Amino acid sequence: MSKISTMKEFKEGLQSLSLDQQRVVAARFVAEVLDLTDDERVKQAQKVAADPNAAPESLMSAYHSVWHAALESSVHSDMELIDWRKQTAHFVARACAESLAPAHHGLAWRHLAYNVASHCRMARLCSSVEHEEEQPSLAAAEEALNKQIRTQFEILGAFLQEN
Repeated sequence: MSKISTMKEFKEGLQSLSLDQQRVVAARFVAEVLDLTDDERVKQAQKVAADPNAAPESLMSAYHSVWHAALESSVHSDMELIDWRKQTAHFVARACAESLAPAHHGLAWRHLAYNVASHCRMARLCSSVEHEEEQPSLAAAEEALNKQIRTQFEILGAFLQEN
């Protein structure tokens, strides 16, 4: 396995990948946060994104489905009213949608997997917010975020070794 241990190495590794490779590695990032959502559309779209041989029509269909999930889970309210669990599900759906977006929009793909990784980190961060007190607690946030980053480094290192 290629050892990725810094954010610089992570970004360089991602930038070395083709669009299809970025989509597949991005889907692996999303797989690591699927435990944070119950939305079957997200889980199904992740499977499509992870398939290196997925047909363009399948990618487009999965994108539309997961984009609707992201829109439905979006939190449009005052920060004091945010339900962190819903925000978590939203970031998972956004990550998955982002992994499929180029199939729909033809967007520049240079930062595709990095953007997905960022959404996954935000999902994990939101999931670590403790909601039981009057004010949200971020006590577990740093550890959750660092663990997510290390996992992403390992995923990319394994992918680069395979390819």
